[in-house]
Amino acid sequence: MKKFSIITVCLNEGEAIRDTCESIVTQTNRDFEWIVIDGGSTDGTPEILREYEDSIDCLISEPDTGIYNAMNKGLRCAQGEYVIFMNAGDCFAGLDVLARVSAFFGSDMLVGNLFLNENGQVYKSPDHISKNYLLQNMLPHQSAFFKRSLFDKFGHFDTSYHIAGDYEMFARLLQSNEISYRHIPETIAVFEAGGISANVKHRSLRKQENHRIRWRYFPAYRHSFKALRQQLRNIFK
Repeated sequence: MKKFSIITVCLNEGEAIRDTCESIVTQTNRDFEWIVIDGGSTDGTPEILREYEDSIDCLISEPDTGIYNAMNKGLRCAQGEYVIFMNAGDCFAGLDVLARVSAFFGSDMLVGNLFLNENGQVYKSPDHISKNYLLQNMLPHQSAFFKRSLFDKFGHFDTSYHIAGDYEMFARLLQSNEISYRHIPETIAVFEAGGISANVKHRSLRKQENHRIRWRYFPAYRHSFKALRQQLRNIFK
């Protein structure tokens, strides 16, 4: 069994996918499998992926119903001990990231830091996750390594979410189940701004989905003014 399963999801990513591919194939630690789920791109992405076909262990190119449907397809193919989602446009923050992460194996979830390319800052993940940490904060999936067995035990991504499925997964694992968490004091990935979750056009949908998650996993939220305000928005819309 490989130590890592790297899952890359893409759809019409053009040249953005190349940077992601290069950051994966140049890792000094080669103890990984690479799974690519393409949503049926028509812009030249498949041609770029073919340049890396010798390094890709599993390539699926077909229409899907959204990013979380695609990520679940990748999970069904994964065989590694730890899974990380390095989707198109995002990259490992160095050639030796996997080699360094190997020293921290053991916990169910390993989460490192994230370099934000837009402003040149590093988002530092917490050393410890308090019970309600995720009520006010997010964790970056680009720098998170999940034990694959977690998905077997607690289920895959909820495809009823269009934007916040990764947030729901973190909440499901950390709020509702007793899993072990460890912060890796290393910068794992470089995040490029963009994507559906960052798009201002989808702000309303993001708020609705976040509300659903907080209502389900954080009982204290249900009695907050923020929850009431979002409920009123939902009613009037």
